[in-house]
Amino acid sequence: MTATLSPDDNPPTLPAAGTLFGLPELAEAVATATRLEEKHRALIARLEAAILKQAQDAADSARRAGFGKLDAQNAGNRMAVKARNDVRAVSDDDRFAILRQLDALATGLSASDVLWASPVVALARAGIGSDKRTNHMAQLSGAGPAELRTAAALAAATLDRVLGASVAALLDRMPAKQRIVSPQELADRLIGDDVRQARAAIAAVKQAHQRALNADREFASGRRNATARIASALADRDAAKNAGAAVEAG
Repeated sequence: MTATLSPDDNPPTLPAAGTLFGLPELAEAVATATRLEEKHRALIARLEAAILKQAQDAADSARRAGFGKLDAQNAGNRMAVKARNDVRAVSDDDRFAILRQLDALATGLSASDVLWASPVVALARAGIGSDKRTNHMAQLSGAGPAELRTAAALAAATLDRVLGASVAALLDRMPAKQRIVSPQELADRLIGDDVRQARAAIAAVKQAHQRALNADREFASGRRNATARIASALADRDAAKNAGAAVEAG
């Protein structure tokens, strides 16, 4: 039995169990997704070529038998429909195997997607459970505005993420109007570039998965999906724009 949420239930706020990937692992995930998408694209191209050949052979055969141009074309179209159904059936296992791998890769990034959501979120986990984080929190727990400002400046100058995370945690407890340093600005200075790279990588894996799904659906139906193509192009454009912003920020 499948559990479902009723309209009165609160939506889940925690990510599915998974692994938090760092930048090297995310880069590897992108490379793997790219290889899988290319493998799927090549498979679809071979299948489309086989369908086209059967359709052309049927049309040529009809013309040689003395049928007119329109009848030969109709014979080719009928064969294309039959060939697509046959080729789709025999290729389901191979196509779906690649799509399952892409789906597993994209789904496996759910925890990373949440924990790389923003610089503030990413910085918050720096040094959690470590003696250094515990000591910083204890030392700064009674700090006034001047001391917190100095600690924030020191963290930014030395790129000390654990100190920065401690300062940000204390700032988060204060009313927004009383914060003498912006937690967002501090987090962006300390870990913003990493977050932008991580967000771009996660988006790239998801887009590779979605493009392969779209291509497979078009192959199965024999029709282009203009809406899906536009959505994919817009997603690619946004990813390129975000990647450019990361380079400029770096």
